[in-house]
Amino acid sequence: MKKKKHNTQQLPYLLPILTFLMVGFLFIISNSYTPKWNFKWKGIRKEVKDSVQRLDRIGEISSDSISQYGYRLDSYFIHKWLIENVKPLEFYKLLDYPNGTVKAVAYEGLMYNNKVKKYPLFMKSLNDTLAFVYYRSGCIGSGAMLSDYVINFITNIDHQAPPKYNPPIIELTLEEKEEILTLFKKRKAKEKYYFEEFYKIIR
Repeated sequence: MKKKKHNTQQLPYLLPILTFLMVGFLFIISNSYTPKWNFKWKGIRKEVKDSVQRLDRIGEISSDSISQYGYRLDSYFIHKWLIENVKPLEFYKLLDYPNGTVKAVAYEGLMYNNKVKKYPLFMKSLNDTLAFVYYRSGCIGSGAMLSDYVINFITNIDHQAPPKYNPPIIELTLEEKEEILTLFKKRKAKEKYYFEEFYKIIR
């Protein structure tokens, strides 16, 4: 009985093809990689995680206004549910979630908590320069830096624009408030640069 000979001569021809496939696979993985893969969900309940990921996919915060489609958007109900159901420790963890929309909701939840110190939250948002938020009210939408959203949309401590919510009570010393607003003006002066850097990340 004759033994079959393995056709090892084909191997050199297959190697370039296999190499090409491997490089293509690694390219796809590297380009689809997102810091969200490394986010630690420990301490965050499953129902909160599910809602956060839904809001992340939608990518915006909506007011309670009726949209151009004649109904309130899903993002409004998810946002409302998160504010009403997420625990403070979960909000603190979500401050580091790699998405500006989710971070904005976390800041809002903590700013309305009377037991939370507000000064460190303002400073943290001001140092998170590459996070942006898109806010929609009815058929009108606008984007803002995360710190701008926290200072003007949520807390309104700058009093430069009408607040989008009933602002929470914020207790700051005069020195703390001046420090926050001084740094905020510096951040606003470089907003275009920060947005360009942000765009490089998401491109």
